[in-house]
Amino acid sequence: MNRRWLVNRTTPEFLKFISGKASVSPVLAQILVNRGFKDIDSIKDFLYPALDKFHDPFLLPDMDKAVERIKTAIKNDETVFIHGDYDADGITSTALLVSALNKLKLKTSYHIPNRITEGYGISKKGIEKAKASGAALIITADCGISSETEVITALSMGMDVIVTDHHEPPDKLPAATAVVDPHRKDSKYPFKYLAGVGVAFKLVQALFQETGNRIQNTELNEYLDLVTLGTIADSVPLMGENRIFVTFGLKEINNGSCRAGVQALKKAAGIEKDFHSGLLSYTIIPRINAAGRLDDASGVVELFLTIDETKAFPIANLLEEQNKKRQKIEGEVFKSALDMIDPHKLDNAIVLASHDWHPGVVGIVASRLVEMFYRPVFLFSVNDSFAKGSARGIPPFHLYDAIAKCSGLLTGFGGHRQAAGLKMPVDNLDAFRKRMNDIVGKSLSVEDTVPTLEIDAAVSFSDLNLNLVKELSLLEPFGDSNREPMFGARNIEIVNHRIVGNNHLKMQLKQDRINLDTIGFRMADKLTKITPVSALDIAFVPIINEWNGNKNLQLNLKAIRPSV
Repeated sequence: MNRRWLVNRTTPEFLKFISGKASVSPVLAQILVNRGFKDIDSIKDFLYPALDKFHDPFLLPDMDKAVERIKTAIKNDETVFIHGDYDADGITSTALLVSALNKLKLKTSYHIPNRITEGYGISKKGIEKAKASGAALIITADCGISSETEVITALSMGMDVIVTDHHEPPDKLPAATAVVDPHRKDSKYPFKYLAGVGVAFKLVQALFQETGNRIQNTELNEYLDLVTLGTIADSVPLMGENRIFVTFGLKEINNGSCRAGVQALKKAAGIEKDFHSGLLSYTIIPRINAAGRLDDASGVVELFLTIDETKAFPIANLLEEQNKKRQKIEGEVFKSALDMIDPHKLDNAIVLASHDWHPGVVGIVASRLVEMFYRPVFLFSVNDSFAKGSARGIPPFHLYDAIAKCSGLLTGFGGHRQAAGLKMPVDNLDAFRKRMNDIVGKSLSVEDTVPTLEIDAAVSFSDLNLNLVKELSLLEPFGDSNREPMFGARNIEIVNHRIVGNNHLKMQLKQDRINLDTIGFRMADKLTKITPVSALDIAFVPIINEWNGNKNLQLNLKAIRPSV
C-alpha cells in the first residue's frame, strides 16, 4: 500500500528551549512536541509517571452515588452481582470488581455473557441470574451504557443497577442508580480515555477511600496487572492515567508479583522474557480473548480470581488450545472475506456478510482488512434473519457517529470512534451498505483514504547512537497515541545487501562516511525496486541489537523509497 510520508518539524529555537529545560536531547524534544507536550511540567509528568498522579475518582459523574449505594450494600450485607463483557477489557473489569468487593466483605456473584447466544451488553440471562443469586444490586463492568431496556427490567425485578462503562453514551442515559462513564457530556473528569477496566479501578479507588476500614491505597497496586491487560487490550490511548496504569502494571507482571492466573498464562504461552505492551498485545491478550470469541469466558474470570496455581494452569492451557482454534477460524474467515473484495474497485466502506463466518472473529478480520485497504470495514455474521457485525475504522473517520446516522436500520449498536459492534435485520444490509458508503464518501477526501507514514523527526546518521536508544526508552510503554518513535533519513547509500531468514532484507547503509546495519522484516520484495537506485530515503526505528555479548546500533526499517 502506498503511503504519504509526513515528517514532523518544529522550529529549532523551540526545540533547543525544550531540550534545555527538560534535559533531553533535541531528538527526544521533537518527539515530545509531536505527542502534544509543549511545557516542562507536562513533559516531566509524561516521562516520569507516578502513582500519586491519579485523578480524584469522585470527579467522574455519579461516582458519589455509586459509592453510597455500595456502602449501603455493605451495611445491609447484600449480595452484589457483577455483569461483565466477554472481551479482555470486560473480563478483567469483572475480575477486578469481584476481587475488590470481596475484600470489602461483600458477597458477590458475576456473569459473563455468551457472545453468540446473548450478545453485547446486559443480557436477559444475566438479569435472571442476578435475581436467582439473591442480588439486590447489579454493577456492570465495561457495558450497560446502551442497555436502557435491560436496566428498567432489572429495576422492575427489585434490583438496583450501577453502570460502569467507557463507551459512547446515547442521548438518553439508562435509569440506573448511578451511571459512571467518563464520556458523559456532563463529565468533569480530566481524562476521558479510560478503558472499562480503568473505570472499574476508579470505582474501587473511590470505595477504598470511603469505606470504614480505610484500606490503604497501596493495596490498589494488586489490581494493576488486570488494569494493564484490559487497557492494552482495548487499544485506548496510552496517555494520562492509562500510561500510569500500564507503566506500573507491567512492573507487577514482570517482577512476578502479579496474580497466579497471569503467571499461568505466561508459562502456557512459553514467554520467559519481560513483557512490554506490544508483546502483551500479541501473546497474552489474544489468549484471554479466545474464550469469549469461541465459547464461555467465565473461566477466565476464575483464572484471575484464583490464588491456587494448580487451578490456574489447567485454565491457562485450555485458553492456549482455544487460541489455536481461534487462529484457524480467523484465517478461514479472512480468506473468505478477501475473495469477496476486488482491490481495483474498492467501495468507500467495505461492507461484507456471510452465513459461514464465526461472529467471534469478524472484529479481528475487520482490523486486518483495514490495514490492507485503509477503508472503514464492516463485517457481518448472518444467522437466520439477523446480521451481527463488527466495524473497524481509520483515524480520520468517526465510526460511532457514522453508525448512529444509520440507527433506523439497526436493532442495536455501541462502540467508539475506531471500533464498534452493531446488529440489524439481514434485509437491511443492502440499505446499510449504500447509506454507509454515502456517509464515508461525504466525510472523507481522497487524501484521507491514503495512509500516512508519520515520521517523528528527520535525522542524520551522526545523530544516532546507543545513548539515544536508551533515552527513547523513557517513552515506553508504547501504544495508541504513543507509538514507538519513527525516524527518517535522506540520501542514504547502499553499501551491500542480502536476503536473510524468511523474506527479510538485511543491508548496510552509509551516510556521510557513517555505516549502519539495517534489517527490514518481510521487505525482501523491495530489493528489485531499490538496487538500481543510487540513493534512498528510509524510515526506521533505531534498536540495540545484542549478539554474542555485544551491543550494536541497528536500524529496523519500516519503509524505503528512492530519494526525492
